Amino acid sequence: MMPPGSGLKNTIMVNGRTYTCALGSMIDVPDADAYVMTANGWVDTTRLSGPTANRPATPNVNAKFHDTTLNVLIVWDGVNWRSIATGGVV
Repeated sequence: MMPPGSGLKNTIMVNGRTYTCALGSMIDVPDADAYVMTANGWVDTTRLSGPTANRPATPNVNAKFHDTTLNVLIVWDGVNWRSIATGGVV
């Protein structure tokens, strides 16, 4: 799981457990907690991550992907992949 790209909710309490994660970093959590975290803006990286070479070829606008080569969360703007943290093209 990764915290929201805004960096505003990098700490969350779920099912009695507190999770803190720096922007652009990932943590492992139990599946039940992941569902709650996703509902609160956290990004589930289990299906949306991989090396740069494995980025989706035809993503939907606003699709998110954790690029493990660059170790950044990126978003597709319809033309380019952009870093959520900086807005720069990656």
